[in-house]
Amino acid sequence: MDGPALGLSGATGAAKGGVMWSNRLRVDFHLGIVVMFGTITVLGISPFGVYRYLRGEYLIALIDLVIVASIVGAALYAWRTGRTAGAASFLAATYSLGCVAVAHLGGLPGLLWVYPVLVANFLLIRRWPALLISGGAMAAVAASDAALATPLEKVLFLVTAIVVSLFSFVFASRAELQRSQLEAIALHDPLTGAGNRRGLELELQAAINTSERQATPLGLLIFDIDHFKAINDAFGHEAGDDVLVQLATVVRGNTRANDRFFRLGGEEFTLLLPGASGDALWAIAEKLRTAVETGVQCRGRTVTISLGAATHRGGEAAAEWLARADAAMYRAKRAGRNRTTTADADGVPA
Repeated sequence: MDGPALGLSGATGAAKGGVMWSNRLRVDFHLGIVVMFGTITVLGISPFGVYRYLRGEYLIALIDLVIVASIVGAALYAWRTGRTAGAASFLAATYSLGCVAVAHLGGLPGLLWVYPVLVANFLLIRRWPALLISGGAMAAVAASDAALATPLEKVLFLVTAIVVSLFSFVFASRAELQRSQLEAIALHDPLTGAGNRRGLELELQAAINTSERQATPLGLLIFDIDHFKAINDAFGHEAGDDVLVQLATVVRGNTRANDRFFRLGGEEFTLLLPGASGDALWAIAEKLRTAVETGVQCRGRTVTISLGAATHRGGEAAAEWLARADAAMYRAKRAGRNRTTTADADGVPA
């Protein structure tokens, strides 16, 4: 019986891993682009490398192999670290240098790789750096007598390459604008302007990775408006919404520029605080609690919050960290509200 049970467990684990892998690519747009280009590179260039090797074109085959290995390495780096901007820039530079080398060594067949590379540059990195890299690649390819034998051919290549680049530039500009607008809608709470739960999920792991890589502390506050249901019941949801907006304004006025503010839903909020150790986290929480008590009102009545504080422990999963802070907040509620409680079981600031 153990054999089938273990097999089922392994299959379940593999299925969960596949779902997590798919979800990460779907949620992180830039990572999805980097991984997609890495996959396209392997499938698209590898067969040409093998073909050129069999034809005895060993140098070009070696260049193809280096390009494939570099791109795969960059995609894996982006996947493991989440640092997609550097990986995307590396991909664009590698593609551009590779197409220049292949055009000089392979003649006209190598020149044909320039056009997909120009489009790829504008999909991978920001428009102006892409324009700079693409311009350099076009100039270097135009200098090749192996691919372009006459001045007329060089001019025609430059004109067509510039047209492709301009089309790509315009498309990238529109796509970036629309993506920014959609992300702002998808990742922010429309009432308070705070990030939403999905935005927190995206930023939480990135913050943990940075904290562990740089060996710097990372703090988390979860807080909840006391007796918020009573406010809605007594004065209506419009008054409740006004309290939420007031609270968001007070929070922004009492936090640092690099602190991240999220609304989890209803009257519950989170602050992600890079660099905040236990003592600093406690001080920030108490400052915020006092600011809300003095700065937020509903029809002349004072509004208060209860806070749970937790610093991240090395190797701790994001969900476990959130759960500790959430449990601390509920202890603050049970202890009488309008107070801060830390997540450390021994009573020492977390």
